[in-house]
Amino acid sequence: MLSDEDVLAAVRRSLQERGETGRVLPEEADISHHLLIEGKILRSMETRTEEERFHQGSIDLSDRPVYGSDLHAYRIPPPEDPASGTTLRLVRRGSVDDRSCDCGNGVVACERCKGSGELPCAPAKACGECRGIAACLWCDGTGRRSRQTHSRLNTGQQAREGRVTCGTCGTANAACAGCRGRGGTTCARCGGSGSRACPDCDRTGTVPHRRCGGTARTVTWTEGVVTRSPLVVKVTFSSPELPYGAWRSARDHGAWTGVRVVGPRSSLARDTAGDVAAALEPWLVRHDGEVGRRVDLRHLSLARVTLAPDPHRVFFVVPGHDGPHVAAWPSVNRIRLIAAVALAALVTLVVVSRLLV
Repeated sequence: MLSDEDVLAAVRRSLQERGETGRVLPEEADISHHLLIEGKILRSMETRTEEERFHQGSIDLSDRPVYGSDLHAYRIPPPEDPASGTTLRLVRRGSVDDRSCDCGNGVVACERCKGSGELPCAPAKACGECRGIAACLWCDGTGRRSRQTHSRLNTGQQAREGRVTCGTCGTANAACAGCRGRGGTTCARCGGSGSRACPDCDRTGTVPHRRCGGTARTVTWTEGVVTRSPLVVKVTFSSPELPYGAWRSARDHGAWTGVRVVGPRSSLARDTAGDVAAALEPWLVRHDGEVGRRVDLRHLSLARVTLAPDPHRVFFVVPGHDGPHVAAWPSVNRIRLIAAVALAALVTLVVVSRLLV
């Protein structure tokens, strides 16, 4: 941190560079020092859950860690890298039940066909064109010619349009083109046999048992799952809060001190200054489920200077690699005054423009 003498000397040089050589720094210059911290805290967050698992067939669980009755009592070393996510699956001691399925050999009778392998099917279906009604104008699909239908056919030639030779009675130009007088079409699924293969078992009469998946064995156990995932928290701190200009000067010209700590909060106090550790204390409170941590941040202390002869300007002195850097910014009161003047000018412009319309 720069001393007050170094800060005043830096401001004096800055004024001289600006051509303000007539300005004399008074002894009562207001100097305050402000700590800036920015970076991130990476936490490894852990959750533990239990669930009942079921597996069709045999499964080898011998390579999985085993825990007792309390999953939370199982100890796992802290993560070497909090940024990596991991999932550990464990088996509760005494929970594995590996047994033969009740089905015996992995298959059961097909429920759809009741083990027959066949399903009943209509050998034929009504013709889609004549719907089985008067398929042949001579025989009505019976195969025997009728005088009634003969007289109906002779009432006009229009009845013969779209007709073909009947496949049943042999009359030309009298039968429906869709079924040739039969009144229906043969079922394509069964070929007219009246039965078809069961689509579930494909005529075998049996299907794999659903519970065991056809393996004839099942395994159940209680599984404990330990999941670790990273949680990133961004850190931005200043005492008190400084304007954007001060932060920009510090980021562009400041000689920051970097801190990288892996482990509990106590190690941070050993590796950093006391004021930095104290400022970070609220950020370092342990979260529920936190099992690891990495702190990556940097800090810097700059000075804020206000001169009595020039109360409308504030100087920020930032320690840099090549010496202190000085940036001048309007004070808060000056900024408010400028904003008020700009707002008044805008209101005046609006009023005048409306009067001229």
